[in-house]
Amino acid sequence: MERLWVLAAVAALLTGCGAINDDDDCVRDNPLQECEDDGDTGTSTPDDDATVASFSFAEDMSTVTVRLVGLDTSPVDAVYTRNDRLTEVMGLDDYVAYSVQEDALDRFFLALGGMSPDGSVSAVAVGDGGQFNNVFQDADYARDGAFDPPDYETDPASGQVTYVGNYAAVTNLGSRAGLDLKPVGDLPDDYSQLALPGQPAQITGVIFLNANFADALVNGEILNRTLIDIRDADPTFPTGRTSLDKVVLTESTIDELGEFTGGAEFEDESSVGTFAGIFGGEDATYAAGTTDLAWHLSAPFGEDGEYDIEEVGMFVLTQCGKAGAREDICDLVNP
Repeated sequence: MERLWVLAAVAALLTGCGAINDDDDCVRDNPLQECEDDGDTGTSTPDDDATVASFSFAEDMSTVTVRLVGLDTSPVDAVYTRNDRLTEVMGLDDYVAYSVQEDALDRFFLALGGMSPDGSVSAVAVGDGGQFNNVFQDADYARDGAFDPPDYETDPASGQVTYVGNYAAVTNLGSRAGLDLKPVGDLPDDYSQLALPGQPAQITGVIFLNANFADALVNGEILNRTLIDIRDADPTFPTGRTSLDKVVLTESTIDELGEFTGGAEFEDESSVGTFAGIFGGEDATYAAGTTDLAWHLSAPFGEDGEYDIEEVGMFVLTQCGKAGAREDICDLVNP
């Protein structure tokens, strides 16, 4: 199995194979990458200029059209097609995985997206698997219609409510052995060191979000976070997934448009990034949002190594007490 590699400025850059391979001629950017003479031995970081300018889902959720500042496709508005295998691997009924790769030597882009049942809010996280020392990744959310908060003055119980649902993210941890990449074939000898595209690893989890519309505040956390090994056809525990620390979504203000932006941190209160979102639907039945996280990872999937991970995530949540909300957790919120 070809090993994973991180497109990031790794704190402890290893220029030898270390414990994994004692070949003195091996030079690579991190210990999860196989020793290979492909000319790509530097470190890379996500492109700060990569942004999702717009996105829209097909009515049947079979495609998502994304306008991304990045090298995804020839048209400015790139059409990503539903990837049934990766959707099944995620195992999240309400989110879909999409992908696009124009040819075997072009970047592979992955989009993870979802939309509320009424179409009022949606979100998407997009990223490629890296090539030529950098990655393009970003996430965005949208709302159709105006902000309609609960009438907590008439119904005081609606002043503070809870939203629950799934979480999905794209990372800068990638592999040239991703199962969804187009096969390259044999490169000519004078192009044998060409840097090939990789496929990004993804994360799944769940979110618990409390919102107080009377005080215009929101907070919560992302838990049950797991990193999926995209080299594995059946990425089940324990070998195909790595459990990750939960992320706390710190107190944030809800503005007059029904949007919120706040800080994200681990339980030890160390900063890990930011989250943002918006409420939509009648009585703010739904919430959609994104994350932008940066954190440190040790030994994913049992491999040696220390990595700096960049993660862009998305979520679409349903308010407890509303149709479609998860009853097992919401029954504890509204006994």
